[in-house]
Amino acid sequence: MASPIQRATQGFAAVAVAATLVTVGAGVYESRQPTDWAGAADEGFQDVPRPFVTPPTTPPSPGPSPAPDTAETLLPSGLTLPATVYKAYRNAEDRLARSLPGCRLGWAVLAGIGQVESGQARGGALTADGTTVEPILGPALDGDGFASVPDSDGGRLDGDTRWDRAVGPMQFIPTTWAVWGSDGNDDGAANPHNMYDAALSAGRYLCAGGRDLADPRQLREALLSYNRSDTYADTVLGWIARYAGTPEPDIVADTTRDPSPSPSESTSGTGSEQDPGPEDTTGPSPDSSTSQPPPDPDGPSPSESSDPPPGPSPSPSPSPPPAPSDFWDWDFLFK
Repeated sequence: MASPIQRATQGFAAVAVAATLVTVGAGVYESRQPTDWAGAADEGFQDVPRPFVTPPTTPPSPGPSPAPDTAETLLPSGLTLPATVYKAYRNAEDRLARSLPGCRLGWAVLAGIGQVESGQARGGALTADGTTVEPILGPALDGDGFASVPDSDGGRLDGDTRWDRAVGPMQFIPTTWAVWGSDGNDDGAANPHNMYDAALSAGRYLCAGGRDLADPRQLREALLSYNRSDTYADTVLGWIARYAGTPEPDIVADTTRDPSPSPSESTSGTGSEQDPGPEDTTGPSPDSSTSQPPPDPDGPSPSESSDPPPGPSPSPSPSPPPAPSDFWDWDFLFK
């Protein structure tokens, strides 16, 4: 026969279990409630459910198109990037090093995002000033498998007057661009279809909230704020490592995530700099979109096609890459 103490202990245990079940049940119920993605987008957030592997869906516009700049830049990692794309990433890195030094944004971070979002502007299909030869457009965010984000710009940026679509080489949602769009080439306009503007805008967005992107966990959180998908973050991190020529990271997902960025919180890690805020957001209408599959650590250059072909890199490195580790050689990103 159980003693009074044993009965009391069993009673407390039963109460604890019941309380746990109620708490878990409430959490599950809350997690299943519909999310106001349109409201989040209206506030300038980018992390709504959207695809990041999207084949071209719109045919090229009729008539002759400007000839793309096909020059390439060979990176120390042995990979290549379209020359204009690389210049745009380095331009964004340099500008943010001055305006938000605490962020420590490396160009390879932008390259990782650009590879996944658009295959480096469709393999560098850019005019001499960095504008895409053909607009890059994601599918309609109509709630069918993605977030439901009704049209916010009258089709000005994405050509769709019913639903919003991600636009440009860095795939900004129009509402996000309205808040974060920046002029990266000093032509007086912020155009999401211009590589220089899109790269700088992506950098500002990633640096928001005083993030230090040299911290792997803060970097991952920044990527999740760009697209709330662990698969997306893992894929981009793999490409970042490949471009930087470092081992691919082994980072455990952090379940305690910071909220999406807002322009009012976009201070540097030192607390002494503040993002100047949104700029002019004019730009042309877009078209179609493409992205990249998860990277193969031993694969070739990703800048030539949307699907990296099998086999070794065409530009062999002098020695085999080191084994993966829990740290990166971040100094490379700032050389």
